[in-house]
Amino acid sequence: MANDVTESGEGIHEVANTETAAILDNAAPLYLGMSGEEFLRAWAEGKFRNCACADPGVAWVPMLIPLAEPR
Repeated sequence: MANDVTESGEGIHEVANTETAAILDNAAPLYLGMSGEEFLRAWAEGKFRNCACADPGVAWVPMLIPLAEPR
């Protein structure tokens, strides 16, 4: 997969649309032991709703959901 990250002044990096879903796809297995698709399905089904946030992955990975949504 090509790296579509570009730099836009002051050291800010913009990630292209083609790469945003890959960020979630890489983080979900690393932090939660499931694919990005499995995580999104479990999240939509409410499986993390009553989960204690002692696991940083449960707190961090959901913040990536907007990256997986089409823009």
